[in-house]
Amino acid sequence: MDSLGNRLDQRYSDAVDVIVGIDIGGANLKFASESKQAHSCFFPMWRQPETLKDSLCSALGMYQDVTAIAVVMTGELADCFIDRSEGVFHIVDHTRRAAAELGINACYFYGVDGLFREHVVADDVDRIAAANWHALGSYVSQSIAPNALLIDIGSTTTDIIPIRNGKVATKAQTDYDRLCEGSLVYVGCQRTPVCGLCSWMTYQGNRIPVMNEFFATIDDARVMLGFVPEDANDFETADGKARTKEFASNRLARMIGLDRRNVSLDQATRIAEQVVSAAQQQIAYSVQRLLSKTAFKPTIYVISGHGNDLLKIPREVEVITMTKQMGDEAARGAPSYAAAKQLRRFLESNSNHGL
Repeated sequence: MDSLGNRLDQRYSDAVDVIVGIDIGGANLKFASESKQAHSCFFPMWRQPETLKDSLCSALGMYQDVTAIAVVMTGELADCFIDRSEGVFHIVDHTRRAAAELGINACYFYGVDGLFREHVVADDVDRIAAANWHALGSYVSQSIAPNALLIDIGSTTTDIIPIRNGKVATKAQTDYDRLCEGSLVYVGCQRTPVCGLCSWMTYQGNRIPVMNEFFATIDDARVMLGFVPEDANDFETADGKARTKEFASNRLARMIGLDRRNVSLDQATRIAEQVVSAAQQQIAYSVQRLLSKTAFKPTIYVISGHGNDLLKIPREVEVITMTKQMGDEAARGAPSYAAAKQLRRFLESNSNHGL
């Protein structure tokens, strides 16, 4: 492994003036600078992996005088790649090409070992794959709360990260490890299919099995309940129709074999409540499972992401929200901001040791 820690010298620290962190996911690209300038853009990796470089160039063009980028990723899981290795190297290649095209001097990739790499080799793949949670956990442990439970709810997944004594307190590194441990939950606030949350629903006094079809997502339920605003110009939905209550109610009705002719908006709202409740229960169960397995009793919860309505937080714990720490947009893509801050810390630490 060619880690930055093995080869950094003073010239890197002197040259790096502006760092932008990038979280390259399977459905979204998220960017944040150290000054908390942040934004995200929809990027369905599984549909258009070959356009990643162009999308990165377009988005990075919004930031001034960038000299280095810090990259974390989960997009290597997209099924357009035959395996994680192919996905990691595709993302590394396109990120490097984007940086070169924009004249950005340096491109670093973060791994779950806490190291940044300029060059990625085969042995690095499982450290770099899906490492965004670790970058966020490391930042929170060193900058916000040395002892806490960090919960980050994204569009697809929820990360539950125990932090103890200023460190990420888990030996799990891969997605498999974290699924086994319970710290990775495949429930998010946008893309999770309703049939992945509910097996049954109650409607007009009947207990009805839910259709195992991709007719609706949790986003439809959150739109119906007003947790997120409608957007008549957004068609990234299960049926390609708009993200409005009218169409969301129709999508939810289909889950129990009905449609807009049979189900009113009020009735669809009752369906939506059951979907959100199921998601809340799955996340709450996973939190308790992890805490019981680790015998950890945190008094502080740090909440990140953009699905706070899916959390049930004990009354006795103190809550720190990343939104208050860094603003809405940066908090939505907190791992990208964390990557930028951790790269700065890493550069300065190694520079101070005379490397």
